[in-house]
Formats: sequence, C-alpha cells, structure tokens
Amino acid sequence: MRINVAKVRKTFGASETFEFKEAAQVLDSDDAAVKFIQPLDVTVKAANVGHGILLQGKVHTEVELDCSRCLGNFSLTVDTGFEEEVCHSSDVAAYLADHPEAVEEENYTVFSSDVLDITPLVVEHVLLALPMKPLCREECKGLCSRCGRNLNVAACSCEQEAVDPRLAGLASFFNKEK
Repeated sequence: MRINVAKVRKTFGASETFEFKEAAQVLDSDDAAVKFIQPLDVTVKAANVGHGILLQGKVHTEVELDCSRCLGNFSLTVDTGFEEEVCHSSDVAAYLADHPEAVEEENYTVFSSDVLDITPLVVEHVLLALPMKPLCREECKGLCSRCGRNLNVAACSCEQEAVDPRLAGLASFFNKEK
C-alpha cells in the first residue's frame, strides 16, 4: 500500500485521503500465523502539519485465529485505527526542534521520497489489535488435561480432581499423614 504525499507536502494544512482494499496472505508473527479471511480495507488521511505528515487511518478485516483454550479455529473481525506522524528527510532538523520528545524516545519515522509504503504500519496495528490469548468464545471450556478431548464438543469420562499441579506435592504430603 503506497501513498503519494507530494501534493500534501507542498502546503501547510493540505490533506488527502487514500483508500485501499487489498488481499493479504498469511502473516507470521512470533507467536502464531494469522490468516486473513477478508481483504484489508484501509482508509488513510495524510495531512501536512508543518514539518511532518500526520497519517490517520482505519483498518477493517477479518482474520482466522487458533483458540488458546481448545485449539480450534475461529474468525475474528478486526477494526482498528492508527495515527502516526512522519517527516521527510529534508525536514528532520526542523521536525526534531518542534518535537524534542522524539529525540529522547528515538521514536520518529523519516521518509525520503514522496511515495510512502504504509503496509508495515497497517500490519503492525492489525497485529496489535489481536488479543494476546485469543478465545473462540468467552465460555470456551478448553481441552481435558488428561485425555485431550475438546470439552466444548463433548464431556469426557476422566476423573476431574481439581488439584493445582504446583500444590500436588503438598497434597501428597497430607495424604501420607492419614
């Protein structure tokens, strides 16, 4: 997803809106793969705010994830927004003079041509919008810790003694005394 900000860079206060509908494949993050079911629907507004370009956008898509309790696949709708200010390489000194906190945090993005690739920014915000522990539903019962059966589908016949494994040694200590 590339946007041309040449017109916006020329005039303070100028803005332009860009819209994309692009198919995405599978994203490999550190934890798991994210499969896109629907294309990325992205709207980005680029506005000249002085020595930088403010990018404000919205992303809508649907992804397929694995439930962290039952390991089943489910779909999740992702609606997220983002906002990031970037500066052209010719304006870095003036930008940093206006934003001293960016120097301390080393948190600023510089671009050198008038065409910006916003794909990494969009992907980053989609990944940030995903839950840390995805659940197919809030009431997901997960898997049986003994036989591995999906408890959402059917109950198992395993003995369900609720003992915290960290305290199992203590339980056996008290059983010896009896």
